[in-house]
Amino acid sequence: MSTVRRNEPCPCGSGRRYKDCHGKLDAGAPSVDGLLQRALAAHQRMRLEEADRDYREVIAQDPSNAVATHYLGLLAWQRGDVAEGESKIRASLLLDAKVPDFHNNLGLLLRDTGRGDAALEEFRATLRIDPRWIEAYSNLGLTLEALGRWDDAVAAYGEAIARQPQFAAARQNLARTHLMRNELAQGWNEYRWRHFAQGASPKPPDPDAQRLPGSLAGRSFAIVTEQGLGDVLFFLRFAPILVERGARLAFRGDARLHSMLARTGLFELGLDAPDVPAQGLEATFVGDLPWLLGVDDAAKGPGPLRLAPDPQRLPRMRAALDAHGPAPWVAVTWRGGVKPTGPARTQLKQVDPAALGAALHGHRASWVSVQRFPKEGEREALAASLGAPVLDMSGANAELEDMLALLSLVDSYVAVSNANIYLRAGTSPSMRILIPHPPEWRWGLASRSPWFPGVPLYRQRVDGDWSEAFTHLASDLAGG
Repeated sequence: MSTVRRNEPCPCGSGRRYKDCHGKLDAGAPSVDGLLQRALAAHQRMRLEEADRDYREVIAQDPSNAVATHYLGLLAWQRGDVAEGESKIRASLLLDAKVPDFHNNLGLLLRDTGRGDAALEEFRATLRIDPRWIEAYSNLGLTLEALGRWDDAVAAYGEAIARQPQFAAARQNLARTHLMRNELAQGWNEYRWRHFAQGASPKPPDPDAQRLPGSLAGRSFAIVTEQGLGDVLFFLRFAPILVERGARLAFRGDARLHSMLARTGLFELGLDAPDVPAQGLEATFVGDLPWLLGVDDAAKGPGPLRLAPDPQRLPRMRAALDAHGPAPWVAVTWRGGVKPTGPARTQLKQVDPAALGAALHGHRASWVSVQRFPKEGEREALAASLGAPVLDMSGANAELEDMLALLSLVDSYVAVSNANIYLRAGTSPSMRILIPHPPEWRWGLASRSPWFPGVPLYRQRVDGDWSEAFTHLASDLAGG
């Protein structure tokens, strides 16, 4: 039976048009525009099932609705179906190619699926349609970073900032790029915009703020954490400088760090949760320390914060290693970070464990997996390509003190960049780190990072290939 169009006579024989008779919409039902607005609001609140239902109802009533088509594509991408997401986003552009957001979102999808040159074209299309769409400049910069075009990325962020000086996301991206290039004076200054960019502060950084003086005698600070554990441990390397200048310190942050930080002797004013008021103390975000202290040369900056393992945990960890095999013990991690879903910018840092095992094959060691949440079969794939058994110590990730004790005992650590490397760095520089592209800023662009000068780095190529990095890793191991 064919579908009755709304302007055709109603099949009931009344003589009225279908839309005015049995096809009449409920007077209380929302219009197409109302449905679309409701869908967009639900999508923004991450009520994805509601958004999906309403987008589909819009298309049922208006099959050529470009907005509903586009955001159904965005929903599919957020759910992990990249092919369906791209298909619908492209379909929306066929329906209306003059919407800048459509091009911008397609650019994001292309960038995050490794098609950087095509992504650049979409961001440029966005700006041709609307030069005021400054987010596209920032996305252009991120894509240029992914292509290894650092000067062009800096120029793109600079263009965005020139057009809107308080565009905090571009300033945060520019900060990261400067820091990656070891341009610390510019980088730390722009890094102060991160809280405004992330919505954690209602206003931009104070342009008249002053750095800390050489003497801090009589002053007391609460070091307040932010970001992830790895970032916190990295920035805590600057805390001893405060103490050397005469300051007294308290810590406000993750309880998992309290016991090991207590053993550093730096925090005589105590350690508490981040939301505990810092009454009588100067609350200072840990990420602001290098700017406040004027550390503009990484080569002259402090090394990693020294961390002593809990002596009561060492015997159990040593027993597990002894039972597995003789020294040298080498810990291995092949994945870190978070898998991106949709347009959210995250970075999943990983290598194939079998390929990593092939690079390590032939090196005499007792191998230990400290991979957090390993997937089924990954450790076995690593062991097969190594040609050697691999001790599963992934459970040590549940307790940072256990992991610190374990990593203090192993002879070396081969890892994709992840939070555990900062625990290892607190006890020994003996590591070999695999650096995905684009790198996190602290790893820089050279063969060694100025923040970890004794640690060899093995970099993924711009095109995503790891083979050259694995070849260098195998060669270095063979040479001792």
